[in-house]
Amino acid sequence: MERRVFIANGTVASVGLAAFPGLNLVRDTGPWDFSTEDQAQDSFLRLNHNANPLGIPPGARNAILDAMEDIPHYPDDAPRDALTAQIAELHDVNADQVVLGQGSTEVIRAAVQANAAPGGRILQANPTYENAMRYAEPFPYQVVRVPLTSDSAHDVNEMRRLAEGWQEPTLVYICNPNNPTGSITPSADLEDWFSSASDNIFFVVDEAYYPLVDDSRYWSADKWAKERSNIVVCRTFSKLYGIAGLRIGYGICDAETAERLTLYINRSSPNTLAVVAASAALEDEDWHENSVRIWAECKAVVTDCLEELGLHYFKSHTAFLFHEILGDQDLYIRRMREEGILVGRKFPPILSHNRLSLSDTPEGLGRFVETLRLFRSRGWI
Repeated sequence: MERRVFIANGTVASVGLAAFPGLNLVRDTGPWDFSTEDQAQDSFLRLNHNANPLGIPPGARNAILDAMEDIPHYPDDAPRDALTAQIAELHDVNADQVVLGQGSTEVIRAAVQANAAPGGRILQANPTYENAMRYAEPFPYQVVRVPLTSDSAHDVNEMRRLAEGWQEPTLVYICNPNNPTGSITPSADLEDWFSSASDNIFFVVDEAYYPLVDDSRYWSADKWAKERSNIVVCRTFSKLYGIAGLRIGYGICDAETAERLTLYINRSSPNTLAVVAASAALEDEDWHENSVRIWAECKAVVTDCLEELGLHYFKSHTAFLFHEILGDQDLYIRRMREEGILVGRKFPPILSHNRLSLSDTPEGLGRFVETLRLFRSRGWI
């Protein structure tokens, strides 16, 4: 029997693929139906987390199927080395400057743990993605939050002023583009700080949505991995390449920094399926363009409705929108769920807005905007 047919129909599939219920591995290549056990949950329009409406690249799907026979074995170094080499070439760095992780979040966690020290601080924007702060909870960190500027950028001047007044070890978390606002901080402002920061400051630059930005004020901070030992730039395969469920990401940094961070990374990380999927995804030359196109279409569907209803939204350089709801956030989330739509969680202190992930087709987003119009007709937003 041909191996993929066996995997899709036989015992291996029933055991192995059960761990990945949302993958729909053969959706476009055969009649099989890998449904989740929770059919009711599957009927929801899932706009509460960031996913690619196109799914995963076909080459990544095929690579996963090909690698299923390797699942009984521990991850092999050869595929990981090959992926590391691909990433190093992409960023024009050496292979020893790449740190693989279970999502970029594992790299962020490693940075938080590696830099933990009595009296240490984490400095971050407010609001921003919460992982650095959450990973700091078991450690003696003091978390300092700095509000965004009036144009929704990181307040680099204020963050820099605070950091330069401290002697204690300080981890600066910069999510650029920022989550949940989708806004960017001009790279020139950050680079001026990177170039002169003292050694007690370590920068974690989260570029999860870098591939979606088209703005001359913005570029990657990865070049600083060649010049400074106090920065790691984090990327993920969860957004553009749609393999969030397999958990794989990476960091780019100085070789000595990479060696130090690796001490805090699971030695078997990432898993076999994640590695081969990521490697194949990088080879798909059309995937980036097609993904950017459909996200733009999805964004237009929603922003047209928001403007029609007079609801404010932040200009987004990402795959989500942070938009006004004119009402109680918990009530809004519950009402959307009652309509079969899952929307984003709260991001204090901006409780007047909700983060909507553009994680379905333009048609799916059409269902959301019709529900939004329904809510307006009932006086709820």
